[in-house]
Formats: sequence, structure tokens, C-alpha cells
Amino acid sequence: MKENLVLGIFSAMPLVLLFVVRQFLRRNRRKPGTRRMIRLIVGNTLIGLFMLSVTVLGGELYYRFFYDETDSFGLTKVTTRWFDRHFQFNASRFRDNIEYHATRLKDRRQVTFVGDSFTVGHGVKNVDGRFANRIRTSRPELDIHVAARCGWDTGAQLDFLYRAAESGYEVDAVVLVYCLNDVADIIPEWQAVANRIYEAPQPGFFVQHSFLLNTLYYRLRSLREPDIGNYYSFVRQGYTGTLWQYHRERMLAMRDIVESMGGTFMVVTFPFLHASNTEYAYRNQHDQIDLLWKELNVPHLDLLPVFEPYSSDTVVVSPYDAHPNEFAHELAEAAILEFLDTQLFSDDGE
Repeated sequence: MKENLVLGIFSAMPLVLLFVVRQFLRRNRRKPGTRRMIRLIVGNTLIGLFMLSVTVLGGELYYRFFYDETDSFGLTKVTTRWFDRHFQFNASRFRDNIEYHATRLKDRRQVTFVGDSFTVGHGVKNVDGRFANRIRTSRPELDIHVAARCGWDTGAQLDFLYRAAESGYEVDAVVLVYCLNDVADIIPEWQAVANRIYEAPQPGFFVQHSFLLNTLYYRLRSLREPDIGNYYSFVRQGYTGTLWQYHRERMLAMRDIVESMGGTFMVVTFPFLHASNTEYAYRNQHDQIDLLWKELNVPHLDLLPVFEPYSSDTVVVSPYDAHPNEFAHELAEAAILEFLDTQLFSDDGE
């Protein structure tokens, strides 16, 4: 494996440089001082290279064997390994530790959460730490399904609902877990941005196969490339003009397909959690979405007020991953549970 080759090279470098430093010091210790300054510079350079090689080896060992975190866009090797370690899929090809059934159970209300990486639990190591599974634990009388995948936008979610209807999947309550960037797939500029982010030329051999260098490369790239650093600013375009009208039609189609399946359609909206340290810049989009659901007579829970009291560093996975952490999922669980209790059981007197 190429990663093992890189680790072997990084492991050998300190030994090689240590041998070179010892040989240099042994041969130059008692030589006359006419070239003392040159020997001093060379010696210090060799010692510096040795210390650097030790640091690089330590960093490689840390990021390869101990560091276990994600980045927002899933670009780094450590994120790929994180998914391999912590994602378990059921027979329906969704991340979960239980199997789903196409036919509704007679003795329990069924809630199907449809969403993207926020719903999947991107960055949450234990699947039972995400809000949907926490609700399943808190309310065993509910049959919780999680139809979500990283990268799903409104188009993909609508396609899933159409396919579910065609396959005979029975629904009860369907909760769309909406994120403001779900509109991105219809923004013309987004495809070019996605291509620049995900289809950029591969970096060199060592960056591709070193966990340390790969992590540093993409962190530097996120700072230098506005497409990565300012990705969320693109979504505002989807809430204006003809794009918004088309997006509104897709939302209406989601409601209609669920109702045609005999289900009740509801929506929960997550804010951009990374933006909570400053004046929240997407409040108008939240108001616009809320107004849409009121017009369509769809029950809607906006989680912005839930997260507003908290700084972003307390609710995101890490400085490099803007997805909700376990504490954020806990906050979402409490709010969504109250919402579900009101919508599902208020008519039953419970």
C-alpha cells in the first residue's frame, strides 16, 4: 500500500539524517577553524532537517493512527477513513443500526426523516448520537426511519420520494430536514464551484498518500480558495427570482407526493451553524422558507432560535467541519420531539 511506503520513508528519514549528523560532527569536530562558519551552517542545517523529519514522522503517526475527525467537504484522507470507520449501512443503504420495512407497523407511528449530511450525522461517530436515533431511544413507540445521504439536495430528496412511492414504501409522517444549501443543485454557478472543489487536479504523490501532508494541503487550500471558504454565500442566489420559483415548485411537489402516499408532510429547518458567532446573515432566507410552508399549510419547525444562544464552536463538529456535533443533535432532538408530539399526538389527546 502506498500509504505504508510513505510511512516507511518518513520513518527512515530521521535515522538517515541522524547518521549523517553524527558522521558530520565526528569528522569536523577537531578541524582547523578557517571554514568554521560554513561547517556551523551545514551542521545546523542538518540538525534542523533531522528535527523536521522527526516532527513530520510524529505528525504522520498522529494523523494516521490517532486523529479521527472530519472536514466539511470530505476532501481529506482522514475524513475518508473516518467514514470507513464509523458508517454502518443497513439493507436500505442508509446509515443506521436497524433495518427498515416497507410496510407500516400497526402498533406504532412511523416517522421518516428525509435529509442530507446534517441528518446522516456527518462528524458524529456513534450513529445513536444523531437526533433521529436519539428520538428513537426517547420515544420507543415511534418507528424511526432515516432516509438521508451526504450530499443530497432537494432534487435528490424529491427523487427518493418518487422512487419510494413507486416501490410501495408506506409512509406515515415524513419530516424533511431542510438545510439552506439544499437549493444549491439548481444554482448555475454551483456546478462550476463543485467541479473546482471536487475535480481539481490531484496533488503530488506524497500529498495523496501522506495523512499529514494531505490534511495540511486541504486546510491550506480551504483558506486560500474562496470556493471552499465562502461556499455558503452562493446559496442566497437560490432564494431569488426564477430560481426561487422553481425551488418552490419542488417543495410543493414534495408535499404532494407524500400526501399522495397517504402521509403527513412536515419540515424542520437547520440554520448554518458556523455562522452563529456573528450577526446571522441568512435570517431572510429562514423567513422566506417559513412563509412558504405557511402558504403550503405544512407544519414547520425552524431551529434557528434553538441554536442562536450558542456560539458556533459549541455546536459544530470542529473548526474544519461545520456540521452539527453531538451536543447540537441533542438540542435538535429536544426541539423536534416537542414538534412531533404536537403534530402527531395533539389530536389524540396525548
